[in-house]
Amino acid sequence: MKQMKFSFIMLALLLVCSCGNKQQSVSIDNLIVGKWKIVEYGGGYVNALDTLDFYKNGKADCPPETGEFTYRLVKSDSLIVCNKGIGEQHFKILKLSNDSLIKQIRRQRIYADSIDELVNGEIEKYIRVTNE
Repeated sequence: MKQMKFSFIMLALLLVCSCGNKQQSVSIDNLIVGKWKIVEYGGGYVNALDTLDFYKNGKADCPPETGEFTYRLVKSDSLIVCNKGIGEQHFKILKLSNDSLIKQIRRQRIYADSIDELVNGEIEKYIRVTNE
């Protein structure tokens, strides 16, 4: 009887924990969707035109850059932004909230030049402009 009670409790805990993680992942995916404007770049020059637009379908716009951009969240703290045929950048998300996004580039891949390097890039800070 004690073994059955223990098994039931462990199963219940497993279900509660897995449901909680799924809800957290969904909220992070939805949280990044929208338009973000850069406000700080490693303490250096900020181009007021630099924005990021993340859409629910995994597409992204990164003006003033041109190309066909997509993005994906690998974990709650990892973001990959791809420019089709050009390359990709891997970021560590330092903070993501309803009104701010702080990220740091950690890896850069440029397909044509076969560059794949780890970097400890500048910290970029954004504020939310709109929810998409």
